Formats: sequence, C-alpha cells, structure tokens
Amino acid sequence: MRSKPAATGRPRLKHALLALAVLATALPAVTHGASGTTASPAVAAIGLHAEGDMYTAQYDSFSAWLGNPVLYRIVFTARGKWQDVADPYYLVATQRWINSDPRHVEVMSVPLLLPSDHGFATVTSGKVDHAFASLATNIKAIGRPEQVIIRLGWEHNGKWYPWNALKDPEGYKAAYRRVVNVMRKVAPGLRFDWTTDFQSHSSFDWQSAYPGDDVVDIMSMDVYDEYHKGWDDMLDARTGLQSFRAFAKAHGKPEAYPEWGCSTRSEGYGDNPEFIERFHGWIESGAPNVLYQAYWNTHLGGPNAVIYGDQSGHVPLAAKKYRELFGK
Repeated sequence: MRSKPAATGRPRLKHALLALAVLATALPAVTHGASGTTASPAVAAIGLHAEGDMYTAQYDSFSAWLGNPVLYRIVFTARGKWQDVADPYYLVATQRWINSDPRHVEVMSVPLLLPSDHGFATVTSGKVDHAFASLATNIKAIGRPEQVIIRLGWEHNGKWYPWNALKDPEGYKAAYRRVVNVMRKVAPGLRFDWTTDFQSHSSFDWQSAYPGDDVVDIMSMDVYDEYHKGWDDMLDARTGLQSFRAFAKAHGKPEAYPEWGCSTRSEGYGDNPEFIERFHGWIESGAPNVLYQAYWNTHLGGPNAVIYGDQSGHVPLAAKKYRELFGK
C-alpha cells in the first residue's frame, strides 16, 4: 500500500534447514530464468495482510472465520534506515509462521531505496549491498528461504515511493537486478516478486520498468476498488488487469495479488460486494497461473475496508461476499 507506515525493532535467528523433499511437495515452486515456472496450484492460495507483523495469531483467527487456511503472510520491513532492512523487526514471527506449516509463505515487502537516498546510484554503486546481503543471511538463518518471497521495490509505477521508476526506469531495473543478484548469492532459494500497481489514469509505460525474466520469479499487481470508472475500466486500462495478465503470460511468470480490497475513501466505491465477486471471478479465470491473492485486512494505509476482526464493520456486505466466495 502506498502509505503503509514503517515500524521498528530487530531480533536475529538461527535454525535448521527444512528437508528439501518436504519443500518440493509442499510449495508452489518457481524456477529462475527465461524458461518460466513450474506448474502453479489449480486454485490460488489465500493470503492476507493484517495489522501487527510481529504476530501470527490474527492469520489463524482469519483462517478459522473463513474456513480456509491463510497460507501467504504479507509483511513490510521498516524504512527508516538500512539496518531496518537488513534485520527486520518481525523475524521472530517469520520463523514462527514458516515453521508452523510447510505450506506457509512469508512475502516480505522490501524497499529498493530509502527516503534519505539520492537516486538509484545508491544501490547500483554497491553502497548498500551489505544491507541486502545481511537480510538474505538473516532469512537463511531461519532455515527455510524457499518459503520466503521478496517483494522488492513494490508499486514502482506510482509516485509515492522513493524508488518509483517514473523518471528513471533504467535506473530502477539496474538497482532491482543488483539486489536480486546480491541476495541470491547468499540465499539461492529466495524468490523475487515484481509488483506493479493498478492505475486507470497513468500514462507511464509500466512495462518499461520490468527488470528481466532472470531476476523475476513472480509478477504481481496491487488492486484497490478506487481511482477507476468501473470494472470495465479496471480490465481495460493501460495499467489494468488484462494487460497485466497478458504481460505475465508472455514472460511465463505466475500472477499474484499481494494487496487488494475495497476502499471507503472518497476515491473508492465503499461497501461493494460486486467488486469482491468480480475480483473472485478474475482470480478464478486465471487458474492455474494465479499463485495467491491477499486481502488488505487493516486500516493502515487508508482503504478502511477491514472484512474481519475488531476493526471490521465498514464493509459488511463485501465481507459477507468474500466469506461466501473464498470460504470453504
């Protein structure tokens, strides 16, 4: 989400490796390189971002409410200093999450630049290689890098993050490529997600910032029910669902939707069960190439459209429709 606040904290961890045979059968693996991916599951897995990256109980309670397990947990590193990126404050919860079920996947949203940096040269010069290498080392210490996806430099086609590619897509691509190569040397099992943001109004060529098949394992799009003129607009916009799906297919990459949801902001459509139904249909129509979808179940970031938990109630009709369609 464009305004997800940073957090602080630290701990480091060390644990044993998971047997590769278990991972091979339990995880929807993705291969590196231009040849594409292995088969994805026929039904997209359920993901979620819920407030409190240091905790996992909220994912269990959401699973119980839904009647289907949440398998993908979307989290965000803090973005105040590079040490925040190198040693995420929630790694204890990451360890708990991936150890509790071999199907669990941690999707870490990791910045490509910090607000204090001055352009992509900060990354391409190697100045912050140590931060990304340390992040990979800390993930590897948990013992299961195959269960971690790095959502690097997400929403590159919006103006709200310092790593946006609007004025320098070549710089963005070079920085992205360097980080992937640095982290893979330390933890080869990590997967990398390239995330664009749905926009119906932008003239930016979002595809110009694609860093390459060899450094992207998953293509994803963040989609909120706002800033559009209806479902057809969401499908047909230049940075819309159909162009995204076609681009992922052309590059042999699985699709994912790490952030999606209703929006009660003035630019949104509020309690909109039709959007839930349409999006559910869109995900189903992409089988078996949609890896997972993750609802934005928190008020942090702005949409204010929580569908389950203490903060819910703004979109009861949408919540009911979500449970009906995505439940057991």
